[in-house]
Amino acid sequence: MNKTIAVLLSLPLAFQAASASAQQACPAMPDGSPLRWERQAGDGFDVCRAMDAEGRQVFGVMLTRKPTVRLQRRHRVEEGMIGRYEMHWYRPAIAQDTGLEKRITVVELDDGRYAQFWVDAEDPAQLQSALGLAQGIALN
Repeated sequence: MNKTIAVLLSLPLAFQAASASAQQACPAMPDGSPLRWERQAGDGFDVCRAMDAEGRQVFGVMLTRKPTVRLQRRHRVEEGMIGRYEMHWYRPAIAQDTGLEKRITVVELDDGRYAQFWVDAEDPAQLQSALGLAQGIALN
């Protein structure tokens, strides 16, 4: 078998391995979710981007040992749940006077890690849709 054919035949296996790796490091998506994870591993953290069928990021989560953002109570805008965790969504200071629909939150997980979620939406309807999808994530 020539090298080109061997490489082409191995691509589905490589994709499955990469997808399995993202699924292991990233929180579980709810059954039937229209989203898939794209994962970027770093030194002591994982960034998981929830992508839609068109390849657009709907929201993201960074899993880390220490939070990298400080949330100020005055920027709280909504209460919510992600999986079984109660939390508050905050409007980041960078978005306060821009009219942009951005949200961020930090959830402390049972294993001592933190999940830092962010949503960048184009309008209020897209924001509510993204927040609803994020709520279905299963955090360990």
